Amino acid sequence: MTERKPIFLITGASGSGKTTIIPELLKQCAEYITLDLDAIYGPLNEWTLIKNVWIHLAKQISLNGRTTILCGTFMPGEYDEVDLKDYFKPYFIGLYCDDRTRELRLQARGWSDELINDHKEFNDWILNNAATAFNPSMPLINTSSISPSEVTEKIKDIVNQVLSES
Repeated sequence: MTERKPIFLITGASGSGKTTIIPELLKQCAEYITLDLDAIYGPLNEWTLIKNVWIHLAKQISLNGRTTILCGTFMPGEYDEVDLKDYFKPYFIGLYCDDRTRELRLQARGWSDELINDHKEFNDWILNNAATAFNPSMPLINTSSISPSEVTEKIKDIVNQVLSES
């Protein structure tokens, strides 16, 4: 089997900053292809299908010698279900924020308290499982009090480190 290509999956609970950093990733990481998992939600409305479409697109991008950074909630078990899971070696990078920051961000979107609480639990799960549920373990970036530009710099450092080691 040929060497698996790296793919970077920026994940986290809603309100953690995934969508907010995309413009900065496009500017600061122009040497990579940054994709927004949510961009095709609407025409496609089934998440397993959406994730498969993006992974197939990422393969085509890799055939052109480019690395993909995919932003959106993506977990190891979901990655294991995509068609091309053996083509890539996934590197997850987790974004999180403190409860109050996430609550304010999601309230601004008009979310219900129930949905906000669900994502608090998911955020807690990510924090508690980043070292054990991901292979390799998932580095975490706290977006509570740093700018999207600073978050992007941290992501770029992680991506560059992984690529220099592979």
